Amino acid sequence: MQCAAYWSHKLNQSLLIVTHGLISNQDGLTLHPDLFLWQSSLSKRKQQWFQTPSYNPLALYAELVNTKPALLLASKLTEGSARQYWVASPYNAQLSRDAVRVMPEGMMPWCEADAAWACELLNPLLAEEGMQLYAIGSALLLACDKPLDACPAVFADIAGKNLPNRHPEGANGGHFMRLMSEVQMMFKQSPAPHRRTRGEVDVHGLWFWGACEPCDLESLSVKTIATRDSFLRAVVDAKDANIIITEPEQLSELIQQGNGLPKNIVLFGGEHVVLLKKAILPKFSKRNWLPKAVKNQSELLLLLSKQS
Repeated sequence: MQCAAYWSHKLNQSLLIVTHGLISNQDGLTLHPDLFLWQSSLSKRKQQWFQTPSYNPLALYAELVNTKPALLLASKLTEGSARQYWVASPYNAQLSRDAVRVMPEGMMPWCEADAAWACELLNPLLAEEGMQLYAIGSALLLACDKPLDACPAVFADIAGKNLPNRHPEGANGGHFMRLMSEVQMMFKQSPAPHRRTRGEVDVHGLWFWGACEPCDLESLSVKTIATRDSFLRAVVDAKDANIIITEPEQLSELIQQGNGLPKNIVLFGGEHVVLLKKAILPKFSKRNWLPKAVKNQSELLLLLSKQS
């Protein structure tokens, strides 16, 4: 973990990206509650809006380096081979009256011991399907001998929201959902004792997403990133990083209240993202978070590539 004191002298040169930094409400968008500590500073900044799909830290980093999330994890494999790879994201879920609500990703504690435990528990089941689960540090990667034709939602569209109750598109959509149901049953029958000892929530399932086929892994470009995200940390180095990618729940682990914020901040939320820059004349009236003069995603990625 990079301490806040380390970052305090680097923030003028850094870029802060917060996935799910904005949330939807009846008036449109508002700051995530975990950003309220910095609300005063954020509200004084100049806004520039873009339209974009949802990302979690791993998926956003993959976009920045022009590759697939599962391929980032597969590049760290030192054994085996497969015809298809999937990111396997663990989740905790709560049953409501008519839906199953998934815990936000930044609130779900997860470490290397959890990843190793999940592999030991699930691989006997997955082997019957010609699959194997690998622990890449604290991240999980599913390798398939036979590719699955299914297009499930990315995990950024699942975390903090309702679990889909329909099969994903694709010829193997039904098989895909049955497999995840069997994984759910395994977790229910064998909860992790070490997580309960630590007072952490149970794992209720894995969501498989971001499928890719193997390709030239040596061609992957890399950036140094500071993050507390358990999956992104498995594939990036934080040494001398001038970019922070984080979920809002983990921001306080990287930047302490009272420390200055980077001059460039990007907040993702719903179908929009806002780039916040220091204004020559800061705005002191009440700031709303309504998208205006929205530009497309390609312009955002171009700006981020220049600043990173």
